[in-house]
Amino acid sequence: MPDHFPVIVIGGGTMGTAAAWALGKHGVPALVLEQFGHVHTFGAHSGRTRIFRHAYAESPDYVPLVLRADELWQELEVVSGQRVLVRTGGLDLAAPGFDHAAAAHASCAQWNLPAEWLTGAEVRQRWPGYAIPDDWDASFSSQAGYLKVEPALRTLAAAARALGVTINEHEPVLTWRADGDGFVVETSTATYLADHVIVTAGPWAGRMLADLGLPLTILRKTLFWFAADAPERFTTDRFPIFIAESDAGSIYGFPIGDEAGVKVANHSGGDQVDLATVDRTVKPGEEAEVARWVESYLSGVTSRVVDSAACLYTMTPDTDFIVDHHPNNQRIAIGAGFSGHGFKFTPAIGEVLANLVLDPNSTTLPRLSLSRFSTAPVG
Repeated sequence: MPDHFPVIVIGGGTMGTAAAWALGKHGVPALVLEQFGHVHTFGAHSGRTRIFRHAYAESPDYVPLVLRADELWQELEVVSGQRVLVRTGGLDLAAPGFDHAAAAHASCAQWNLPAEWLTGAEVRQRWPGYAIPDDWDASFSSQAGYLKVEPALRTLAAAARALGVTINEHEPVLTWRADGDGFVVETSTATYLADHVIVTAGPWAGRMLADLGLPLTILRKTLFWFAADAPERFTTDRFPIFIAESDAGSIYGFPIGDEAGVKVANHSGGDQVDLATVDRTVKPGEEAEVARWVESYLSGVTSRVVDSAACLYTMTPDTDFIVDHHPNNQRIAIGAGFSGHGFKFTPAIGEVLANLVLDPNSTTLPRLSLSRFSTAPVG
C-alpha cells in the first residue's frame, strides 16, 4: 500500500518550503517532493540575496501581505536562532519621466508607513555610494533591506521538519492525478497518496499543471557583483538597497554585506527561454548594460565583475502572482508565476497556500486569483 499523507507539496523550492512550514505549524505531517537538492541554482532562488521592502510600487495591494511576511520572517529568526533578514533601509529611485519612486511612496502613504521623500542631492549627502542626479526622485524606507536566500530556505526547511514535515530531495514527480476524493502522486522512486496537493513547481509549474494552460513564460536573468574601490561606502549600515527606474530599465542593488562585491542587476528585460535548453552560465559582456549604470550612478564601484549568476523568472502577463485553488478541484492549491518579485513574501505565501487546502472557506487576494486569466479554464 502506498504511503499516505494529508498534503503533498509538489516542488520544494522557495514557496514549497514555506508551505511546508505553515502546514507543520498546523500539525499537518505533509510530504514535500523536490526534484533537485533543496537549495539549488536551477530556478528562481539563486543569487544569494533578495530585496525586502514594504514600499510597493507595483501595487499597494501587496503591502498587507509583505507586512505579514515581515512578521513571519521575524518569527523564523526566533525559532531558528538564525539571522535571515538584514535591514539596511531602502531607496526607491526614479529618473525624470518615471514614476517608480512616487508609486512606492504612495503605497507607504496609503498604509501609513514611514517614508521620506528626498532630492538627489540629499541622497548623495547621506549615502556617498550614490551618484544620482539632482533631478531624480527618491523615497527612503527605513525598514527595507535584504533576505539571505540560503539561510532563509534552510531555516524554513529545518523548522518544517521539526514540526513533522517530510522533505524528500532528488525525487522528481513524474505524474499526479485526482483519484476519488484524493490524489495519486508518482515519483521516480515511489507512489504516494494524498488528501490535498499544493503545486509550487517554480518554472516547472506549467508542466505540472498542463491541464490549465497557464499563461507563464520563463525569462533568463543575470546578476552581477562589482568590485568596489571605496568599499567603506557600501557596508550594510551605509548603503541602503535600491531599485532605480530609468531608461536603462529597473536596476536594483545591494550593499556588500557578506558578498564579494556590490550586487547589481536589471529586473527589466531578459530572454525568454526553454527549460530544456536554457544556458545557465553567464557569458563575458552580458554585464555591459548594468556596468554602464553602475559607472554612471554609483560612486566608489568599478565596472569589474567579481562574480555573476543566472536565475529564472516565471512571468505572468500582468506580473502578479498566481496563488489560488485549482479551478476544478478545491483540494489543490497553486503557487506560481512569482515574476521575479516573490521571495520577500515567501512565508506569507506559504501560509496562504496552507490555508487554501486546510480551510474550505479560505480565499486568496483578488489580484492573485487564477480567474483573472481568460485562458484558464473554469468548470
